Amino acid sequence: MVKYQMTKPDLRDCLQHIKPYKPGKPVEEVERELGLSGVIKLASNENPLGASPLAIEAMQKNLNKMHDYPDGYCYYLREALSQKLGVRPDQLIFGNGSDEILSFLALAYVNPGDEALMATPSFSQYEFAMRLVGGVPRQVELVGDNFEYDLDAILAAVNDKTRLVFLCTPNNPTGTIIRKQELKRFLEKLPDKVLLVLDQAYIEYAKDPDHPTGIEYIENGYPVISLRTFSKIYGLAGLRIGYGVAPAEVVADLSRVREPFSVNAMAQAAARAALEDRKHVERSRQMVENSRRQLTDGFTEMGLKVVPDQANFCFVDTGVDSKEVFQALMQRGVIVRTGDIFGYPTYIRVTYGTEEQNKRFLEGLKEVLAELS
Repeated sequence: MVKYQMTKPDLRDCLQHIKPYKPGKPVEEVERELGLSGVIKLASNENPLGASPLAIEAMQKNLNKMHDYPDGYCYYLREALSQKLGVRPDQLIFGNGSDEILSFLALAYVNPGDEALMATPSFSQYEFAMRLVGGVPRQVELVGDNFEYDLDAILAAVNDKTRLVFLCTPNNPTGTIIRKQELKRFLEKLPDKVLLVLDQAYIEYAKDPDHPTGIEYIENGYPVISLRTFSKIYGLAGLRIGYGVAPAEVVADLSRVREPFSVNAMAQAAARAALEDRKHVERSRQMVENSRRQLTDGFTEMGLKVVPDQANFCFVDTGVDSKEVFQALMQRGVIVRTGDIFGYPTYIRVTYGTEEQNKRFLEGLKEVLAELS
């Protein structure tokens, strides 16, 4: 019997430029491959304290409703967030993680050939969202040893094809922030019909009073959407739920391309409960502050440069090939993120962990650097 020779449609031209996203290695995979147990993951900026007990309880209470479709409007979560943030319900949009809202933005506003500006190094999904619709991502380098934003250079790069500008603050992977007055000056000079996308997934960790909420610009009529997530400080990464705050007109545009049930019922219930657990949020924030001091002291002792951050991770220059550091640390049961994927091959990105996790990481890193040197 002759085997049928399959043919398929050609891949869309714009997808030729997309490289599939490579997530950090899961703990289970490393344990299986290396025959280890007790592996710790400091690679994906997850909350090592886990989810709020209130969120877990809310999910358990909703188990018997799993045969029903979720509320496509996210009514109760919308009301709770509206009150917490002081915005109108029609200024909120929800997605399967804030990543999905990035796709909404590209689908709603970007025609083939249109452009978007973004910093580098920064979150790779901005480029992905643009490539998906045939848009053109244009990158502007962060500057200096501390990876600061050059907002003047970004403004200079805006042209008549620019539709979106993506700014991540605190920035992933560097932890860099943008301050209120410099962002206000940027918005005052931003041309008409260009939307500023403020990715603020780590905003709950930013303690600097000069860090913007994003909402203050929306209230004053600027074209801004602030993207937030329940994946980080709220510890709900596995449920995939994020949201955006924007002018109602922008939310209406994004709703045209939103799938009706992308935010599942468990995620909605857990997120609503997590908002009420202020103690868990504060514990998570305090853990990060303690961890930052612990790791900074450890890096200083090893003579390593770490970028000052206001996130739940740090970006540190090991001085050697980060892929070799990654492999050697993994053999010791510690997973970190290599910097080569961001264009900085000697850096690693490390999520702040518990005191014991941080201690294991620092001990392992000290051994690894001694070996590699």
